[in-house]
Amino acid sequence: MKNPVLSAVLTASVAVSALAACLAPAQATEAYRLGAEDRVRLRVNEWRPGKGETYEWKAFTGEFTVDAAGRLALPFIGAVSAAGRTTDDIAAEIGDRLQRKAGLLQRPDAAVEVAQFRPVYVVGLVDKPGAYPYRPQLTVLQAVGLAGGFYRPPEMGVQRLARESVTARGDLADIRVEQMALAARRARLESEMKDLPAITFPDAVTRQRALPATADAMREEQALFEARRAALISQTEALNQAKQLIAAEIETLQAKIVSQDRQIGLARKELEGIIALVQKGLSISPRQLALEQTVAQMESTRLDHVLAMSRARQDMSKNDRTLLDLRSQRQSTVLSDLRETQTKLAKLDERAETLTRLINDSEVVAPRMMAEARTSRRRSAVFLIVRQTAEGPREIAASEGDALMPGDVVKIDGEAETGRNAEPQGEPRTGGRLSSLTP
Repeated sequence: MKNPVLSAVLTASVAVSALAACLAPAQATEAYRLGAEDRVRLRVNEWRPGKGETYEWKAFTGEFTVDAAGRLALPFIGAVSAAGRTTDDIAAEIGDRLQRKAGLLQRPDAAVEVAQFRPVYVVGLVDKPGAYPYRPQLTVLQAVGLAGGFYRPPEMGVQRLARESVTARGDLADIRVEQMALAARRARLESEMKDLPAITFPDAVTRQRALPATADAMREEQALFEARRAALISQTEALNQAKQLIAAEIETLQAKIVSQDRQIGLARKELEGIIALVQKGLSISPRQLALEQTVAQMESTRLDHVLAMSRARQDMSKNDRTLLDLRSQRQSTVLSDLRETQTKLAKLDERAETLTRLINDSEVVAPRMMAEARTSRRRSAVFLIVRQTAEGPREIAASEGDALMPGDVVKIDGEAETGRNAEPQGEPRTGGRLSSLTP
């Protein structure tokens, strides 16, 4: 006869084992791969066995942001490709490159961790659409909570949508003006980088030159370009004039040395004659001593001329180095400003795209949803995730408990239920879990 308690325990154990087996694949997560706007925390240490201590590379200690091109700009080793790679891969590459660059016997230990993820975007039927900070294991429903919950149209919903649309369009117009100003600045920096005599503005800027803001930006950048170019030319000409004066001084000193050599030759010849006369008793010794002093003084003067010419040549070399440093510093400054301008432009492009979507939601999607809400008794939320993949953006059907990834765009839509369940849109799902994709 079977023991009913033992049977119940065995049945429960089998059920728990089966449940754990089902959950194990779902809980396995792929290593996170970085993308633009992610911020990482970096630390590099090197073990030095000769001293028995660990050396910290402080230049690499801190937080760094993945730029719009998907790279990390690091000191000493330069840019490191980060987009689509894990922190372990980047840490290994930093250690390898630092070992090669510094000529180390052992590879330093680099530790890379994500300090701040790129945001997620929530649009559609939520109270506050926009960008929100990402945190690990953030779900679709939690993202909706961050955005103020599901959209609840007030009595004056149409007027509210109109105000939001006007505000968004105003923000978008400000961004367009700032984009034109940055595009003009980038054109100026690129012209300075190529050492062109004038700025070559792109067509996107020249087509908008009738607008006062664009015209002002072009005029300001042109004035700044001419002032910086004039300053560079003035400094260069001053250094070249100094070089010409030094060259003339060197030429004069060389002529003096030649003349001094002739005088020394004549004095030595006269001294030899006096010495011969003194030996024969035809001249007195004081005359010989006076001539010897004169020759010594002439030789001392010649040495002074040689020393002055050497110093003049040193000044000439110093001016050459100053010219090279001036050009190098200008190129470095222009390159840094250009990189900063491009980063700002990339961020503005993303903000403009987000505002465009928000305007579309306020003027098209939300009014349509409000009209449907007045005619439908019950509505069910439909979640879609737009995720950037190696093949481009993909739209994936999702549920409330599905986990998000940094950079995802969550679209909340509604669909009236008419006696049947809504069919999932976009990518197929298996077992209620979001399909695994590499960002």
